[in-house]
Amino acid sequence: MEVRRKKNSQVLWGEIKKLLPDVLEKNQGRAILSLYGGSGAGKTWISKELAEYLEAEGFHVFILAGDHYPHRVPRQNDTERRRVYECDGRKGLEKYLGTDKEIDYDAVNQVITSFREKKSQITIRYIDSEKEKIYEKNEDFSEIDILLLEWTHGNNERLKKIDIPIYLRSTPEETLRYRMERNRDADIDSPFTALVLKIEQELLERQAPRAKIIMNLSGKLSIPIKENQAYQDKNGPMLNAYPDSLGGKLSDIVTFLNEKEVKGAFQSFYILPSLYHSDLDRGFSVIDYDIDEAVATQKDLEELKALDIDLKLDFILNHASAQSPQFQNLVKYGEQSEYKDFFINWNEFWKGYGDMTEEGFIKPEDKYLQKMFLRKPELPILMVQFPDGKKVPYWNTFYQEERYPQYYGQMDLNIKSPLVWKFYNETLEKLAGYGAGIVRLDAFAYAPKEPGEKNFLNEPGTWDLLSRIKELADLYGLTLLPEIHASYSEGIYKKLAEKGYMTYDFFLPGLIIDALENHRTKYLEMWAKEVYREKIQTVNMLGCHDGIPLLDLKGLLPEEDIQKLIEILIARGGYVKNLHGQKNIYYQVNTTYFSALGENESKFLLARAIQLFMPGKPQIWYLDLFAGKNDYDAVKKAGAGGHKEINRTNLKKQEIQELLQKDVVKNQLMLLKFRNSCKAFGIGAAMEIKAEENWLKITWENAGEKAILSANMEDYQFEIKYEK
Repeated sequence: MEVRRKKNSQVLWGEIKKLLPDVLEKNQGRAILSLYGGSGAGKTWISKELAEYLEAEGFHVFILAGDHYPHRVPRQNDTERRRVYECDGRKGLEKYLGTDKEIDYDAVNQVITSFREKKSQITIRYIDSEKEKIYEKNEDFSEIDILLLEWTHGNNERLKKIDIPIYLRSTPEETLRYRMERNRDADIDSPFTALVLKIEQELLERQAPRAKIIMNLSGKLSIPIKENQAYQDKNGPMLNAYPDSLGGKLSDIVTFLNEKEVKGAFQSFYILPSLYHSDLDRGFSVIDYDIDEAVATQKDLEELKALDIDLKLDFILNHASAQSPQFQNLVKYGEQSEYKDFFINWNEFWKGYGDMTEEGFIKPEDKYLQKMFLRKPELPILMVQFPDGKKVPYWNTFYQEERYPQYYGQMDLNIKSPLVWKFYNETLEKLAGYGAGIVRLDAFAYAPKEPGEKNFLNEPGTWDLLSRIKELADLYGLTLLPEIHASYSEGIYKKLAEKGYMTYDFFLPGLIIDALENHRTKYLEMWAKEVYREKIQTVNMLGCHDGIPLLDLKGLLPEEDIQKLIEILIARGGYVKNLHGQKNIYYQVNTTYFSALGENESKFLLARAIQLFMPGKPQIWYLDLFAGKNDYDAVKKAGAGGHKEINRTNLKKQEIQELLQKDVVKNQLMLLKFRNSCKAFGIGAAMEIKAEENWLKITWENAGEKAILSANMEDYQFEIKYEK
């Protein structure tokens, strides 16, 4: 452990040296550093190491231990914490921990003020835990240049200005493990202690945006959340494709992005999950998150980085393939498997909530079934035969196929298992290593499950899950993009935005079609203003690997207008995807965007121009870039349930070269290069939108540059002006 902390101290010292000169210049040769984090993060040990580094550079350092500044000695404070919890529960504890009720911030601020004023003698508080007494002592500060605050609450908003706040980030699980190692508490494994640590960790994460340096226990530096959270510095166009979509391998896409016609058009690349080892659902049934070298290599990812192309990658939270090593271990060893609780044993989950059937699975009572959101007509289970012949049902929300002794499907993960969270952490670290900036969370809303709940978007379980995942993602400098389809009227997009997450703009594809087909801008204008006004950070799109969302438009467009859109798209060859087998509830239409617009190039180019001028980071489906048409042969070949293949045609190298010469492709690339290079769309840009019945004007202004789109929904003509 000491070796690790020695290394961590060296890493921190390297970062501090970059910041310290400016601080000293501004503060007449003095600086206040704060090393803060949870118990076990290494604050005490590392602060001593940093003091040695500073003193070796000629500075005089005083380490101020914040643990001496609670109002009560430790034993009394622990008693008070329990009393508060017993009286007012978790909410009461949240209002006590780290607040003025627990901590004497005035006394700490007095030390800070005295140091700023260069007083030679400063009164410092100390706690003698053995004698259970608080006392004060005057310390000599006449030669002190650096005040180093070492404390859990060393970046609290109640403190006066800290020059360099340094966050030693750890998870509640890591903190608990460390406290157990050093026997910090008599009842260390108690639920109460775990709750205290969790609340303290949540408090620390809320303070993280003010940190200058963030480092996890492994010594890895993270980007401060305020710079990374919304991915605001990376808002240029994003290509979206499977690794084999353009030529057959990822290396072919690297070559494509380096073509003179294409270079400079894209800032980012969203690679769909067939990048990993997978077996079903075009990559979304992941066996493991290692790169599938049949389609990609680590060298390909490095070459993308060399082209200054950052990545968006998928992480499927809810499930893993039945061919995953974890599930295969379960099948092989049964009750003896270490991964027995990695997946959800249906009968254990529903024990006491239904009756056992002859087939060997519990059928939940109707009052529970009626609440559940099901993806298929039958119960979401897969019967798995253990080595002893016993058949056990496991939760399986999505696809399944039994070919005994092999099983194929997407098996739901048990998020209450510590092994699952270890897997989550390892996966996020791996994705960061691949170069990911954004991680799309697929099917995350299905993961939290409880008897009697909808088991899709459960509250507060869904938000608790996201919060824990975010804690892990922040360790690796990753921005999360939770993927969820829900109607506008439900306001889920708003909840995600309010909680600091990026959101998918699933409303835009349908709104643009509505504007073009009905020659109106009313609803498009309304949505654009809302996104901008509410500062909602979005990834927007026209087409994608799924269909054009329609469910999402409920509450935004009149119901009859949504039905008209469906009829138009079906008439143009699209397939309606009904919601989970419920024929009377629409979900999406599977079609290329070009075919959805009647294969009209003027309409299509205007749609692209509008997308690029809408708030958000524009995501470009590869087939849309080439004005791809509905692929009915692919649908036929895929058979039942293969409707999505209508918009997933892989293009050969020769086809790509020919398509690059088409005007509709050239014009899109020109628009993309403009969007990617124009500073008017940069961070902090101002948007103005004006609209009439069939006319739209969107203006972006930033850094002395202005971009203006004027568009006519009647004749599909548009003009883009650039001013500097």
